[in-house]
Amino acid sequence: MQLKIFVENYGCTQNKGDSEIIKYLLKEFLVDSIEKADTVIVNTCGVKGQTEKKIVERISSLLENKRVIVSGCLPKININVIDPRVSGIIGPHDIDKIKEVAFSDEKKVYLSDNNRRLGPKTAFKKIRDDSTSAIVQISEGCVGKCSFCCTRFARGRVHSFPIEEIEREVKEALSEGYKEILFTSQDTAAYGIDINSNLVSLLKRIFLIHEEFRLRLGMANPNHIRSFENELVPIYGNPQMYRFLHIPVQSGDDQVLSDMRRDHTIKDYLATVSLFRKNIKDLYLCTDIIVGFPTEDENAFENTLKLVEKIRPDKINLTRFSPRPGTTSIKMKQIPSWTVKERSRQLNLLRKKISFEINQSYIGRYFNALITEKNIDGTFTGRLYNYKPVIIDNAKIGTFKDLVIEDATSTYLVGR
Repeated sequence: MQLKIFVENYGCTQNKGDSEIIKYLLKEFLVDSIEKADTVIVNTCGVKGQTEKKIVERISSLLENKRVIVSGCLPKININVIDPRVSGIIGPHDIDKIKEVAFSDEKKVYLSDNNRRLGPKTAFKKIRDDSTSAIVQISEGCVGKCSFCCTRFARGRVHSFPIEEIEREVKEALSEGYKEILFTSQDTAAYGIDINSNLVSLLKRIFLIHEEFRLRLGMANPNHIRSFENELVPIYGNPQMYRFLHIPVQSGDDQVLSDMRRDHTIKDYLATVSLFRKNIKDLYLCTDIIVGFPTEDENAFENTLKLVEKIRPDKINLTRFSPRPGTTSIKMKQIPSWTVKERSRQLNLLRKKISFEINQSYIGRYFNALITEKNIDGTFTGRLYNYKPVIIDNAKIGTFKDLVIEDATSTYLVGR
């Protein structure tokens, strides 16, 4: 009997990229809904305790009437929480073995520690979704040692993929009709450290491609971006580059940053943000903040609130701290959960207020937006030249549309 396989993805853009590779490797066995499947591949994330809990419960519920194979980061981070009834397990560096695991009569487990054994993931074909966005993984892993992060145990040290390979994948995606390129990695600013290159060299090469597209740069850590920021800023003047900067700060307090082993200070961070803001109109600033890190006292949290007020980011990826296996922060005395929850509530209110005020300033302005996807309610999402999302009623995916902003919420604009 032929297997009927469905792939369910959790986590970051890089994980979604891995799922696209898995789908291609199993393309003749895929079904378009979980209801039709007898086998479900759950591509997991383990970055947060809450995420882990959700995925573990999901796996156990699926096992009531499906075969389940687990892939992704969670097996490398905390394999003991995975239901022993699963039919197979593979890590992020073993996705080439997915077909063998799926068709095996016995449970197989592949958890390689070598994130170079597959070579560049740009070499793998993918089945992408129905949007106009193409995920392009430029590297994998990082060079940091953050005391809260367990993803580095799953993804390893930075492995940068060759510029020629990345260029080839971008050209291939454009030839297939994709108009939005999403560069992704654990830290795009660390690109090239291991191959005597850097992100600036990569972007300059990509923007020699003479086609109409937009490129979004994924998360870039401030300590690395500082080494080439003066060269990076002018690249944002290229009309193909989204004026979008995702630069995580994690805390507004220098002592907490030191305890987190973040390798940047608030002064460093503010200098970088100021440089980009000064030179790039309508910069869409996105940052990440963890509340409730074990050494975050009330004063440190107040410093974080003050920093947010100062930098006024368009978006904050807000996380409540949760101790993760293998990290040094798991050994620290933890802050009571109710305190963490209250700090998260306060920061979330501030985040929404600032985002709403920023988005309101777009009302009445005219833009040209790339239509990237169709929403469940029949509307469409477009992206302005700084990646700001705008919802409109009538459009066609993959086209550019002139529009005026008529309304705004804290999370998106409304256009006509």
